[in-house]
Amino acid sequence: MAELILSRALVDEMVAHAAALYPEEVCGLLAGQAGRASRFYPVENIHHSPVAYEMEPVQQIRAMLDIEAAGLELLAIVHSHPHGPARPSPTDVALAYYPDQVQLILSLAEPERPALGAFTIREGEVRAVAWGIE
Repeated sequence: MAELILSRALVDEMVAHAAALYPEEVCGLLAGQAGRASRFYPVENIHHSPVAYEMEPVQQIRAMLDIEAAGLELLAIVHSHPHGPARPSPTDVALAYYPDQVQLILSLAEPERPALGAFTIREGEVRAVAWGIE
């Protein structure tokens, strides 16, 4: 994917979800077509932790099946850092099980100014992915 494009409404939806469950990390999936995100699928973080996440497996599978049924592509795996920066933590790097998938990280370290970062993580190497809001 050359660039991930998000709408302001989709960003606002992700921020609202993260704020509602603050200080827990939230997680989910972002779907769309041709790099343009059109749906956010929140998935429960079974750890309910401010420093770690793991998607609830049944919800994750349901979201993936819905993405496929809608004719969309999985564009990104989303999670928040309630207190940290919008970049992968050492844990994120160690647990990056989908090396070809964009990891979209939402930071609420400054709640009045949420920040986003997009990355791929392959064999411990983190690479920024271009993204934008339109």
